[in-house]
Amino acid sequence: MLALARTGGATMAELARDLGVSRQTIWRDITALSKTTPMVQDGPRFWIDPVRYVTHTRFTVGESLMLYLAARRAVRQTSSAPPVMISALNKLTLALKGPTGDQLAASTRLIEQERAADAGRVAVWETLIRAWIEQITVRIVYRSFKRKELRTYEYQPYLFEPVILSEGVYVVGYSLTHKAIRTLKVERIVRASLTTQPFERPDDLSIDDLLRHAWGIWYGDTLTEVRLWFHPRVAQRVKETLWHPTQKITDRADGSVEWCAQLAGTQELVPWIRGWGPDVEVLAPPALREAIANDMRRAAAVYEANEGEAGLG
Repeated sequence: MLALARTGGATMAELARDLGVSRQTIWRDITALSKTTPMVQDGPRFWIDPVRYVTHTRFTVGESLMLYLAARRAVRQTSSAPPVMISALNKLTLALKGPTGDQLAASTRLIEQERAADAGRVAVWETLIRAWIEQITVRIVYRSFKRKELRTYEYQPYLFEPVILSEGVYVVGYSLTHKAIRTLKVERIVRASLTTQPFERPDDLSIDDLLRHAWGIWYGDTLTEVRLWFHPRVAQRVKETLWHPTQKITDRADGSVEWCAQLAGTQELVPWIRGWGPDVEVLAPPALREAIANDMRRAAAVYEANEGEAGLG
């Protein structure tokens, strides 16, 4: 109860009432817990510090494998690992059963030696995590993908989400500068510093609801129906993966499939479509079909212009 109370805390009277014991019993138990648990007291309220509290969980061999697969995905997609990621992987290594512990330990040593984050990146992560946990507005200096100049935002981080089809992590929060929810890529945050302004995280914010119609991390209220045709030689690969929560796949008589989804924007979808090359055709919307067709024409022109210079024989 104290761990779940977070910074709101609970009084001895509330704990005694909910547990059906006396306040003297609660006081005795809190005193005992304080010797082994990072307890926090603010006036009459008590809670367990969520930053310093470590749970002791045991896993079966099957559960260990599932956690190993999730950790391996993070390891393979991370080019700059902060110390908190490395320490988390080391702790997970100790808890895993079977050969997965040794395999994860080897992966952790590799990223610690070759892909550890630099001091600036570490500082950004530490500031964001503290701002997120303690609900403190943070001032960030951001380099967007499209603009070269740096911009400064007052930002309230609500939640974090990994990039699925590429490398990186996004933070979703409220930008006081834009007066709206904004999604920022952590790797593009140049500097971050805490302000003195607290904020309240919305209780009804659900990452699954927010990103249900997003391809990747970009979301919105206007939905677009995307329909794609896939060649028979890749049809099975398309069907065996859940690419999007709203997807519907229809088999055709010739062995090909039609893939359909309701998306909030198509910008992030373009690289994925390109990756299928000639094995995919955009059926709708027309603007996306034309954009992919133009990309294909430009790519073909590059190969045709350089065919004699490639040195192929």
